Amino acid sequence: MEDKRKATIFAALAVLVLLGGCLLALAFPGFEIEIVAAAFVGYVACGRRAMILWRADEIVFDHRPLFPARQNRASVRLIAAGLFLAIAAPALAQQTIFNVPSADVLDKGKTYLEADALGRPQDPSYGFFTMRGVYGFGSNIEAGANFGGFAATGRSVPFATVNVKWQPWHNDKLAFTTGAFGLFYLRGSADGDPAALWYGEASYKLTSTTRLTAGGYWASSGYAAPDPQAGAQMGFEQKINDHLNLIADWISGKNALGYFTPGVSVPLGDWTIYAGYSIKNGDSKGNAILVELGFTF
Repeated sequence: MEDKRKATIFAALAVLVLLGGCLLALAFPGFEIEIVAAAFVGYVACGRRAMILWRADEIVFDHRPLFPARQNRASVRLIAAGLFLAIAAPALAQQTIFNVPSADVLDKGKTYLEADALGRPQDPSYGFFTMRGVYGFGSNIEAGANFGGFAATGRSVPFATVNVKWQPWHNDKLAFTTGAFGLFYLRGSADGDPAALWYGEASYKLTSTTRLTAGGYWASSGYAAPDPQAGAQMGFEQKINDHLNLIADWISGKNALGYFTPGVSVPLGDWTIYAGYSIKNGDSKGNAILVELGFTF
């Protein structure tokens, strides 16, 4: 119990380091890159210490097969998809509303970094953390990667998600956006096979402060469920003032992507704080609080 108490302290410290970096970057505008880099290093260091105290490192870096050899391929995919269910909410490695890709595309040379934390009030020991990075390549194209799947307790499923987003056409009100994701388990077939997702969507500004997004997705076997999945995705963004937006998004399907997440985003200069409550489609036990901290430079 003592180790678990210390792990909780280090996990809280990791979040405080990021928030402290946000405040320092605002106070010292000439050193944003150095400050955010130090904040992310501190976040990783404290988070790693918390995972060690929870004995997560022993699980993550233990390369024994996750499934007994006698299990067939379908069972492996089913269990792997079930494990991925808990970590899929922040798994899209690009600019998003919460989980649905937004109509925003980074300008050429711009970089976006983000740290995500997912937890359940009804289960204090439950926690997942994800880091993502996105880079603007110009011509309305951005690409990025994230790393996640490291659980505070229980079996971790470390993965990397790479992606590209392209906006082939837009004007002041309407934008068409498409993109693709590749999911790779860092221990290979011990956790599951590589998988992919494609999406396409349209976003429309009703007013200068209100934007709606609607589209669809298709995911291959093992991305969101053992079998291929397809469905709808929608988003809502309402600017209240320069430092507060009401946002919400929804992805259909009773699979690893199926959440409705309402909440707020708080822009603070180059920083943005996101806070929402993810409601799992058809399974209230999957509901969780989602907090994200992003930095653009």
